Amino acid sequence: MQNILVRKGRPEDAHHFSELVILTSPAIFPIVFGPTVKKMMKNLFPHKRHYYSFDRSFFAEVNGEVVGMAQLHKLTTRKGQTVRMSLLLLKYLKWRLPTKAVNLLKFDHLIKFVARDDCYVSNVSIYPEFRSSGIGTKLLAAIEEEVKNIGKKRIVLHAETHNARAISLYERLGYKIESRSPSLKIKNRLFESFKMAKLVS
Repeated sequence: MQNILVRKGRPEDAHHFSELVILTSPAIFPIVFGPTVKKMMKNLFPHKRHYYSFDRSFFAEVNGEVVGMAQLHKLTTRKGQTVRMSLLLLKYLKWRLPTKAVNLLKFDHLIKFVARDDCYVSNVSIYPEFRSSGIGTKLLAAIEEEVKNIGKKRIVLHAETHNARAISLYERLGYKIESRSPSLKIKNRLFESFKMAKLVS
């Protein structure tokens, strides 16, 4: 494996974001956003200051090729992000928004259990052919540095209970399971996750 570069996201990363974000939870995203989920993510990504924005994203590259990504959220600005996200969804989902609203609210519910003083990491994803190459470790290390730079002390994330590979990586990097998060039932599918956290110094 060549040197891994981690950089902040740019609007032109929309295609990779739309592919990688779905890999984080391929069962959930199509249910929440519908069959056009990739197009939706491409549309949302170039806009600033919301949950799926490029300005919340970090990308890993190997030899100039995007191989993975993760997102970092400062929850002190969560209210503004929620309003902006709602307006963008109204713009792109239009008449489909009411039918998706209940699922979107359920999906967003987990973050409410994260303290506003914490930073929240989401959508850590590596293309399958580049996994087990240290890329996830590099991404999370870069995010830890960013968290330190903004003066925060703790990172929180969620890992689906069945995702043993992700849980193992997070535990190896010092994250600890704090609790089992409330189950989400979306269209008769049950989704369960662990809340994991790490103190950074």
